[in-house]
Amino acid sequence: MKLSKILAQLLVEYTDKPLPLSVLLEQVGNSGFGTIAGILTIPMLIPLPIPLAGFSALVGSGIILVGCQLALGYEKPYLPQRIARIELSPAASQKLLKQIDRLLQPLEKMSRHRLSRFSNSWWGCRIIGICLAWDALLMSLPLPIPLTNLVPAYTILFLAIGLLEFDGLFILIGYGMIVATTLFFASIAGTIWQLASHWLQILMKGFN
Repeated sequence: MKLSKILAQLLVEYTDKPLPLSVLLEQVGNSGFGTIAGILTIPMLIPLPIPLAGFSALVGSGIILVGCQLALGYEKPYLPQRIARIELSPAASQKLLKQIDRLLQPLEKMSRHRLSRFSNSWWGCRIIGICLAWDALLMSLPLPIPLTNLVPAYTILFLAIGLLEFDGLFILIGYGMIVATTLFFASIAGTIWQLASHWLQILMKGFN
């Protein structure tokens, strides 16, 4: 089942009560890796009223865990209680539901079962798991720079949809986005290093 339909059904069912991730895990079964990665990523793509400090780190840790489990050959994802108990409030759920068509369905309409050796083979799943974990790590970095969360989040979304739809083309696009994302963060790291070196030289001259 498509990620948008899974979310729509659950969010309608939980209109007047919080939706915990543990319920989502019970519903998705074998498609859990793509679904959990997708649902954890969506709040990073749209403006939701999330009151938790360090939410990107918490969300990222869940995706890192799911990615590592996929890379290690787990049949179903497992989330620790702290992450499984994360809940979307009714207000946040309704806002999320209104954004599903705009955010997910255009991508899902383009996806279909193709190039399956990249999406559901033994080696393909392990590479995807590693990529999910790496991208989630980048997404979790507490950098006060615009787009540093958004860029890896969209990459994770492409990989998640590729997993759910067995769409190898989406997986390959996700791989390309990972390369671009890594280069993007490497450029940020290089700039920070140059600035730090420059100010360190100034401080050293001041002491001399």
